Amino acid sequence: MVAVQYQTYTVEEFYNLDLPEGQEYELVNGIVTPMSEPSGEHENLRSELLVELRLESRRSQLRLLVHPKPVLELGPRDTRKPDLIAIDRDSWNQQTSSEAILKQAPSVVIEIVSSNWEEDYRNKPLWYAAFGVSELWIIDPLFTIARYPKRKNPKIQEPTISIGKLVPSRSILIEREYEFESFTGKDSIKSQFFPNLNLTVEQIIAFGAGM
Repeated sequence: MVAVQYQTYTVEEFYNLDLPEGQEYELVNGIVTPMSEPSGEHENLRSELLVELRLESRRSQLRLLVHPKPVLELGPRDTRKPDLIAIDRDSWNQQTSSEAILKQAPSVVIEIVSSNWEEDYRNKPLWYAAFGVSELWIIDPLFTIARYPKRKNPKIQEPTISIGKLVPSRSILIEREYEFESFTGKDSIKSQFFPNLNLTVEQIIAFGAGM
């Protein structure tokens, strides 16, 4: 059997590629990887949560900017575009004075699970912990279960939001990892960066229906 050969790139080469329009890409271990198209519910949730977090940052004078799908440069051959980030205003301004690419970690990364749950629960916490993201939200609304009944985390039985705090790892294999707390139903979520945010899981999941 002949192994499939993939062209690999550095991030600098990736940024200069003439890629087809109408599709978003990430560089994963040097390989140009198309991002899957989100559902309407996914985009509704992301857009509404973006608004709520921006309002909360102003209300509580947090000096956090909230942005959708920024480019995070995790390493010389890796970029990611999370659904949302929250980042200190000064850090954003310093890092993006020439181009909107972050080479230092934002305070918060928020990912909304779609059909590729393994990546959201297994890979992304490792990537973002290594990058130094202090808080990771994994929002699992189970929007895709009707279409992909087998494509969900078997441990998640109802819409769940898990918020991880970056802590030193007890493993000799990695330096840092996330300590997660999970919320469901009428639970109010708890974030160290949005301490006064008054939103329940039900309210956030309802954003997907445009509510």
